[in-house]
Amino acid sequence: MGATSASLGSLLCTQADINYYTQQLSLWNAKYEGNLSKLEQQVKYETQWVSAYDKAMDESRTSALKYDACGLSGTIGKEQAAASEAIAEAYAYTKVDEYNIELSMELADLDIEYDTMKCMYETLLTELQAKEDSEKTLVQQNAQDTGLLNAG
Repeated sequence: MGATSASLGSLLCTQADINYYTQQLSLWNAKYEGNLSKLEQQVKYETQWVSAYDKAMDESRTSALKYDACGLSGTIGKEQAAASEAIAEAYAYTKVDEYNIELSMELADLDIEYDTMKCMYETLLTELQAKEDSEKTLVQQNAQDTGLLNAG
């Protein structure tokens, strides 16, 4: 009967760990999903920003571009071979002022952190579920050996 009690105690501890890790997985998954939507939005803005920057730097452009941002304003004429980088950046920020490179990098770092934690808890849960299955089998065997379960 002592073996049954010990194996049952071990099973209950494993089940408590599974409950805890399931809660942690839920927490990190929610953080990951929340961050992912913000990151996807910044990636969309970055794509638009790069497109506007490239347009300003395009030597084959046939029309003038107007800009007013970052303390600079003016027109990038079609006669200019290519805008300076500062002017191209000003133009890009005029077109896509929602883009924030620092925020984008921070969100990318958080994406890695949250994904790592989420994967870690998924792995731990998989291991614990396998352990739980073997402990259930052991509890059942020990209980049958003591005659606590009807072997019927």
